[in-house]
Amino acid sequence: MEKNLSFFERLKNKLTVRAENNPGAFMFLLIIAVNILFIALSTLLLMLLPENQGRGIGEMIRFAFTLMVNPSGRYQYSDYPISLIITTVVVLLGMISLTGGTVGFVTSIITGVLERSAATRRHLRLKKHIVILNYNHKVPSIIYDYCFDDMDNTFVVILSDQDKKKIRKQIDNLFSVHHAGKKFRNIIIQNGSPFSKLDLDRIALKDARTVLLMTEGGEQTEITKNDERAQNFNVFKLFIFINSYLNKNKSDALPCILAEVSDGKTEKLIRDYPFKAGDNCFPVNFNELLGKIMAITAVMPSLCDTILHLISFEGVEFYLSDIPQGVSITDDIRRQSSAMPVLDTGSKRLYISESEDLICSSTSGSYKLQKPLPAEKLVPCILNDKPKILIIGCNNKLRYILESLVCFRNEYPAFQLSVVLMDTAENAEKIRAYCNAPEYSVLFSDETKEPVIVEDIFEPFGPKNGAFSLDDINSVLFLSDDDCSDTNVDEKPLLFWNSLKCCDQLDKHNCIVEVLDMQNENIIEKQNNDQVVVSERFVSCLYAQLGKDPIRLDFIKDMITFENDEASRNSKNKLSNACNILSVRADLFFRNCQESLRFSSKRELILWVFEATGHAYLPIGCVKNNVSYLFSRTEGKNDGLDTAVLLPKNDNSDLRIDRNELTLEPNDEIIVIMRV
Repeated sequence: MEKNLSFFERLKNKLTVRAENNPGAFMFLLIIAVNILFIALSTLLLMLLPENQGRGIGEMIRFAFTLMVNPSGRYQYSDYPISLIITTVVVLLGMISLTGGTVGFVTSIITGVLERSAATRRHLRLKKHIVILNYNHKVPSIIYDYCFDDMDNTFVVILSDQDKKKIRKQIDNLFSVHHAGKKFRNIIIQNGSPFSKLDLDRIALKDARTVLLMTEGGEQTEITKNDERAQNFNVFKLFIFINSYLNKNKSDALPCILAEVSDGKTEKLIRDYPFKAGDNCFPVNFNELLGKIMAITAVMPSLCDTILHLISFEGVEFYLSDIPQGVSITDDIRRQSSAMPVLDTGSKRLYISESEDLICSSTSGSYKLQKPLPAEKLVPCILNDKPKILIIGCNNKLRYILESLVCFRNEYPAFQLSVVLMDTAENAEKIRAYCNAPEYSVLFSDETKEPVIVEDIFEPFGPKNGAFSLDDINSVLFLSDDDCSDTNVDEKPLLFWNSLKCCDQLDKHNCIVEVLDMQNENIIEKQNNDQVVVSERFVSCLYAQLGKDPIRLDFIKDMITFENDEASRNSKNKLSNACNILSVRADLFFRNCQESLRFSSKRELILWVFEATGHAYLPIGCVKNNVSYLFSRTEGKNDGLDTAVLLPKNDNSDLRIDRNELTLEPNDEIIVIMRV
């Protein structure tokens, strides 16, 4: 299926959106256009009269309008039969458009449109749009992220049984808080049931590009384990229903299906289901994805902003393109202007770029590496310390966090990573079970095998708490409760974070705070190494990208999955082991180099590392002063790979680095894709 809309398809989609969202205003503009057309036609008829030769067009327009309003003006032509007939026609046009049309016929049309719109039974004439079935708190963030993409080619329809006005208000509130200057207008919100064939027909589901099956979220006081199981089962039932619906509606190209689930069992049920559309189904276990992101961020905190940069439309994204015949990755790096080729899979090549249009299509690359390669193959040192991670809190992501840390430790056995679990008394039994589980035993030493339990969430810890010391802790990960009420969301991580701040420990640790509500992000002051992981934002950005191209899921999942992670399988039920993303201090990566490393451009650094490591490591960015820069970021000016210009994700001019050469200090970090 073609991804880009033609001019007429885009025009028809826009007219459909305007007519659906505001039928009254649409019909009013249509009436004005008809009146203007009739006045123009009347003016043309009057200019044909011999009596009006020599008169200007402005005078004729005024005369035509006068005749339409005052029919008696035609009697001045009573001695000229032809002129009288023409003026009578003009009067009739005026009666149709200004009198009968506006007051009578047009009024009945507007009434009919309003009635049909109120009944919500009018079929939408949309194609290649994105359909979201069900509504929860992640949907507004999905809509928000589309504002950083090609909005003219993006059309979204939401079908839910929740109140239409409430959904619209929540979306508008998110824009007003985070980006008052932007607004996504190509959206239709419909009331109805995703299990209704009539409602699916009405939103043109079979002509959609992608269908997102979301877990239903409503007003609730507490989410229990049974509620979560019911939500997953409801998504599975909806998936089966959509599969049956699409099989009965023949279409040239079936839409891709994205199913949101929160556990591995439901994910496997959907992945193994005999879906007749082939490889067009993609179950997404958001707890697993977020757990992996939090795990790698706890080990390498600078990757937090980098990963968000890659999975959101605000900055650069992943794109798949056909492999140019006879062009290797090395040759492709030489010829690209700003896009970054990463790896090949089948007949496709994965790129990191701001836009698919920026991927170069030429087959010539004349760039030659000036910096001499080392005599021996460079084998980077990833880490040389023995960090200890403190995880405060317990939720459904903790299992995946620990699994990912175990796989990381197994992949890098010299990296003696250890974990300490901490929570309040109510979750003591849960975290003790994790500490005693054999599959996680490698993470807990004799001194950390027993979790730290505090009786109350307001109990201080750190130097004030003699039972536990933070002196040997490198990173602190605060987890939010995902079974609390809406009024208490993010209570535990925010209070524990504040406790750490009060004991003046923030400067000594890398803090990663999970918040479920985007508005709570602004509460946390980003001091020094503070990193904020926003669950809703990460997942919503991921869904937004997958809504445009679901095939990206396998590569995003692969990027944050370490070797031998049996729990992580792609859409074809194969282990994800093709690549990893890492952020390493420059002095470690280049083997205890204590001097500044200088490269003439970003392209020279990329090619030099890629060739020196035997194509095992591909630099995609760097971290300077705790700010992440990706090399494929560009403003469309002379700041491509052949320059040393470094651009932040948010276009902050104060963070932009303009230099004649790219310099890596020993304490800077280099962001690389490790090609397994």
